Amino acid sequence: MTGIVDAASGRSASGARLTIALCFGVMVIEGYDIQALGVAAPALGKELGLAPAVLGQALSAANIGLVFGAIAGGWLADLVGRKPVLIGAVAIFGVFTLMTMQSTSYDMLFYARLLTGLGFGAALPNVMAISADLSDPSKRGSTAAMMFCGMPVGGSSVALLSWLQSGSTMVPPSLQVSADWRMLFLIGGAIPLVLAPILLVFMKETQKPAREPASLAKALPWLAAIPFGLVFWLSLRELGAQPGFASIAGIAPWLGGVLGILAAYMIVHRGPLFGGNRALASVFLWVIFFPTLVILYMVLNWLPTLVAAKGFPTEASLASLIFNASSIFGALITGLFVDRFGVRWPLTLCFVGLIGVLIALGQATSLWPILILSGGVGFFLLGANYGLYGAGAAYYPGEMRGRGSGAAVAWGRLGAVAGPLVGGLLLQSGAAPGEVVYSMIPFAVVAAVGVLLLTYLARQQA
Repeated sequence: MTGIVDAASGRSASGARLTIALCFGVMVIEGYDIQALGVAAPALGKELGLAPAVLGQALSAANIGLVFGAIAGGWLADLVGRKPVLIGAVAIFGVFTLMTMQSTSYDMLFYARLLTGLGFGAALPNVMAISADLSDPSKRGSTAAMMFCGMPVGGSSVALLSWLQSGSTMVPPSLQVSADWRMLFLIGGAIPLVLAPILLVFMKETQKPAREPASLAKALPWLAAIPFGLVFWLSLRELGAQPGFASIAGIAPWLGGVLGILAAYMIVHRGPLFGGNRALASVFLWVIFFPTLVILYMVLNWLPTLVAAKGFPTEASLASLIFNASSIFGALITGLFVDRFGVRWPLTLCFVGLIGVLIALGQATSLWPILILSGGVGFFLLGANYGLYGAGAAYYPGEMRGRGSGAAVAWGRLGAVAGPLVGGLLLQSGAAPGEVVYSMIPFAVVAAVGVLLLTYLARQQA
């Protein structure tokens, strides 16, 4: 691997490669958890006696936790270093994934998923920042792709297991398996707890801790979270009382709190986010991250439903497997093109390609075109997403990179909360699954325009 540097101390490139491999492992676990949750949800909801809407609220807690984690993890990464925060994050999502396995009630499941998401959220900005810290500017796209394509690798493993359980006629009897949903979370919780001490021993720190002195003046702006949170909570509660928006009501206090803290975060860290000609870069990064994650989580939630609605219920998991596998190639190829041609045209073309594939997928009626187009969605969507992970952190200097990445991840994860809510709202209103696919197109257009504005108007700092 070329273009790898050890930013903190000039150690050999082999240490940087090992750190990248370890970050890849962290991302495999996150991808595994996301897909495992979708696979386990029907059996989990039935065992706990939860209605689909109530189950959806419990499962959405992970994405709310992700926003909290991204805000805290990005700030702590700049303050005390990337390595201790990443290790703590991995341990947290390991412990609370095991708690998910033991859930016996709605409340236990909600808090298990909330705290699992907190760990994942703290890990993501660290991996983004580590990618930018370790890579030569000419290799940032491919370095980030190598780290983040661990997510579809993890997702593919669960999708494959789900397909082997599906009863599909395409699965030979000798390969068909059965697995309890708790086993999925046992695996997903045990592996992080094994990985955390490995990170402690072998991972290299990539950024010197800032260790800024604490002061009351610096803490006071966080109090802005209280009035902002109250306003957001009351607004969401009113929205949840409207016909078709009941799914928002149950999570309104948590979502209001997340939005309040995010508003305070932008006030507290206005220097890193908006100073030094970074204001446009920050805003356009958020404009791109939010709709991209809306689309991603709509696809993760509704692709199996779409395939089943088109008459192929036993192949729904195969479509998810192809989606994840194709996204690995999309990430790696897009990363190489970003290194060669810059961010603008590779990512813009990814979003344009995604629009075309979504239109075709909504119209497809035969199995193989549906499966091929599902792969096309993964190729373009995750190619753009992981290319953005690599490029986004580079708009911030190293000592501010954790906070910049944390804000971008937080806005993206708000999109992850919104995606399933948008899809569920459309289905409740009588929209066909194909129409849910078409509803993703405006989000792709916004993201494409955001890329063009980011690269034309914002100045890259690093």
